[in-house]
Amino acid sequence: MMTNMSPAVYPKPAPTAEWSVAEAKARFSELVAKAKAGVPQRVTRYGKDEVVVVSAADWARREAIGKPDTRKPGTLLELFEPLRGSGVVIERMPGSLRTPVFGDDD
Repeated sequence: MMTNMSPAVYPKPAPTAEWSVAEAKARFSELVAKAKAGVPQRVTRYGKDEVVVVSAADWARREAIGKPDTRKPGTLLELFEPLRGSGVVIERMPGSLRTPVFGDDD
């Protein structure tokens, strides 16, 4: 059995350019332009990653993903309020209530 592992099937992740701090300072405009084009730019110091420069749009998108939902939970009445006057009818299913498995019958 042969497996197709061509780049069309498994695309490579976007390349990340690597800059030393001195090079990033000297060519800062170019670094910003590449980050703005959607390619994260890694800045290293002594061969170790220090920071990653990304576009403001990429950062905002990542921030939005990680934000917790800060809305307060509402009441049951507030949940069903949009149904009021909509014509939706909620009816009880036919049949009797089920008997619980615990109780005084034991």
